[in-house]
Amino acid sequence: MEILNQKPLELIDQLIGHLNPDERKTLVRKLNMGITSIDDLMKSNRMEKEHACVKCGCLNIVKYGKIRRVHTKKDKDGNIIERFSVGTHQRYKCRDCGSTFVSTAKSAFYRSHLTPEQISELINSITFRKSIRDTASECCFTTKTSFRWRHKLLDTLTIPNEKVVLGGILEADETGFNLSFKGNVWNHICFYGMTAPELRTYYLKHPEKTPRALNEMVNVCCGIDHNHEAIANPTNLGKCRIKHLVQTFDKHIEQRSIMCSDRNKSYVPMCNQMKIALVQFKSDDYSTKSGDLSIQRINNYHANMKMWFKFFRGVATKYLRNYLLWFNFVLWSKKLDSNRKFFEHLSNTVFCENVKDIQKREAIPFPYRKTYI
Repeated sequence: MEILNQKPLELIDQLIGHLNPDERKTLVRKLNMGITSIDDLMKSNRMEKEHACVKCGCLNIVKYGKIRRVHTKKDKDGNIIERFSVGTHQRYKCRDCGSTFVSTAKSAFYRSHLTPEQISELINSITFRKSIRDTASECCFTTKTSFRWRHKLLDTLTIPNEKVVLGGILEADETGFNLSFKGNVWNHICFYGMTAPELRTYYLKHPEKTPRALNEMVNVCCGIDHNHEAIANPTNLGKCRIKHLVQTFDKHIEQRSIMCSDRNKSYVPMCNQMKIALVQFKSDDYSTKSGDLSIQRINNYHANMKMWFKFFRGVATKYLRNYLLWFNFVLWSKKLDSNRKFFEHLSNTVFCENVKDIQKREAIPFPYRKTYI
């Protein structure tokens, strides 16, 4: 009777008082997320807006029955132990092209067995830079699933990166990362002709043959303006050329902008081609007398990037672009600073790649010329 006589808010306060700190964090995260099911999210963000049909983009669609969702349990050998139903999917049909589809078609949620709570934990792991093993233990799935979903989420950040436009006073510079075949020893042996420990011994015996001297450093062209809009793109092995700068900054710089850089000669023809002003500084002179023009911001950006990458103890070159997107959009620009925003971003992003193909990407994702040791 005491419980029935209490007001709802007072009852909620008492219940929250009995929760431990971890349970309170989980409750706050669920309240902030505000998503009960993936189907409801896709209906509100995709089916009720433009381009409802995933094939032709028209709005002339109707409901076309429901399909049963069936999950399977397998043992360590891959044999199916049990099949069980977990609900239904609403199907739709386009009256113009005749194609049928579900609300999650061509999205990161298509054929996914994860719950909204598990996906929310994955987004938190990206925001707080948790390891793959910690994420797998918190979400109660394997490390393989954690790895694949990490890169599935990071792949969707490519579209916001294409819309970044640097304007006003911007700073540009390039940095280098060691060529890495982390996770695949065979690719390392095929490229160098020796294993990683043998290569380190070789570099100790021949200090003149460093990765930078052999053009085996991955060049990353970076740019940042005063509004914290940033772009970073791995382009090639070795020195930065004019075509690599154009490849990075083309369609990403506003007209009448001012670019500040070091004394790299490749910036001069690039700025002439893009018709923007260029101010270059010597290696020992980082700012002008007025302080308005400098390259201190890009140097600070590189320092933060290198410190951030130390946590991973090396990143494979084929995944380097994803980790740069991770650094820019989640930690540097903080554009997707909440689970709700990230969920809406995922629901509006077209994703057609099979998650099993993520690990089959090329070890060096750009053209290169091998310089043998």
